[in-house]
Amino acid sequence: MVNGSLRTALWKNSKSLGRHKRLIIAMDAAFGMEYLHHKNIVHFDLKSDNLHVNLTDPRRPICKVGDLGLSKVKCQTLISCGVSGMLPWMAPELLNGTTSLVSEKVDVYSFGIVLWEILTGEEPYAGLHYGAILGGIVMNTLRPPVPDSCDPEWRSLMEQCWATEPLQRPSFTQIAARLRSMAAAKKAQPYGN
Repeated sequence: MVNGSLRTALWKNSKSLGRHKRLIIAMDAAFGMEYLHHKNIVHFDLKSDNLHVNLTDPRRPICKVGDLGLSKVKCQTLISCGVSGMLPWMAPELLNGTTSLVSEKVDVYSFGIVLWEILTGEEPYAGLHYGAILGGIVMNTLRPPVPDSCDPEWRSLMEQCWATEPLQRPSFTQIAARLRSMAAAKKAQPYGN
């Protein structure tokens, strides 16, 4: 894509991406993940570095899901996998060793972290060392700090995505519908930058 990864685009353009553009980027990513999950594919490495954007149209940015190298095809409802992906985006169930079976909800957790990145333009846990991040995720005591200026709907969705229990996390169909509703409402209240 023209502007490369979402991570790079956020780093370079964070201040110029308004609420509407951020919602469109999040919706595009959610639609892409919804498609993958409907095809029984779990990404396992969803993060801003693996979302590719084109910001050339000032009215309509485009975001596509990429880097499916760690993806797995689901067998029935659960899949078996090793620890994959980058630590800040990894769901607790991938790290805590309580089960070798995980669901597509690991991608939903990662998407919650991506929503935080879209909101803040920052890298999650940038000031923490590896051990603190690992321990915090495994013990379910670590989530990125949500700015006070965050729109309540965005915050609610983000926090539901990174819920401790996988069954409490929404599906990408639900996520896409909520983002679409937020975009349609065009609320005046900004949710961040």
